[in-house]
Amino acid sequence: MFRNVFDRSQSLLQRLQQFKFKLPAKAAQKNDPTAIYVGTWLFYDIKQARHHQLKISPQLAISIDDHPLAGTVTTLTAHQLLFLDQYGYELQITAAYERPFEIYDEADHRTYPIQQNKH
Repeated sequence: MFRNVFDRSQSLLQRLQQFKFKLPAKAAQKNDPTAIYVGTWLFYDIKQARHHQLKISPQLAISIDDHPLAGTVTTLTAHQLLFLDQYGYELQITAAYERPFEIYDEADHRTYPIQQNKH
């Protein structure tokens, strides 16, 4: 009897190992938070009285008002994207509930709330 149960268990394990399990899209996104930040985001600079557009590509290339920023992403988590520009200043994008909500610009020491451009 024990031999029969053992053989069945072993057979079941062998069949399970043959299948390749795919992670659901939501689980994959948690491992790679890039999708959280990709898109077009709007913010308003009170000091300059001007609206700006921030774009983040799937390759994490960043541009503001269609001007590409030279630099590299140094940190990428579900809660924060840190971009170090060519002058050594950080642009920090903070997210909550899988949506960016503010940008901190170290060069200006200013924080801007952002919202997604729906167009």
